[in-house]
Amino acid sequence: MSRTVKVSVAWICGGILGIVAGLSGAGGASADTAGGPVQVGDAQYFSLGGWNCSIAADGAVGCDLMVPAAVMNVLYLGAQVPLPNVPAIVIDSTAAPAHPEWNSNGSHTLPGGNPALAPIAQVSGHDPQFSVSFAGATCQITYSGAAVCTSMGHGFSQRGPEPFGY
Repeated sequence: MSRTVKVSVAWICGGILGIVAGLSGAGGASADTAGGPVQVGDAQYFSLGGWNCSIAADGAVGCDLMVPAAVMNVLYLGAQVPLPNVPAIVIDSTAAPAHPEWNSNGSHTLPGGNPALAPIAQVSGHDPQFSVSFAGATCQITYSGAAVCTSMGHGFSQRGPEPFGY
């Protein structure tokens, strides 16, 4: 099997696992030596790979990207729409896919940065490495290392340099 096919299969499986975990509420993380997630007001804050993320009590989830993405592909009405210069990603509506948040201004990042999530003891080789669920939203690092967040029937993920919203 070619490397491209393997990466594609891993990305698809990671996305499916993220969606299933989001729908079932599976995969909670506990705050231990890693320290995250942290509750501030009505939101939880944590880091997810190279992202600082928050989940609000209404299920809105957003992540500030440490390095803005040059482009984000968003699945809109069955077509991938490339959107440029993405400093943050958000799911804030059941009616719209995950999309860039150009006016985030670091709103998903605590002063000094967000705490890392504690690793999850994996039962099988396909369990997520890290995961947090709050208010109907789930964010995780999949077994293959992809960052995935789901909420309100939508999600976003990143494999390689470009995030993808759906």
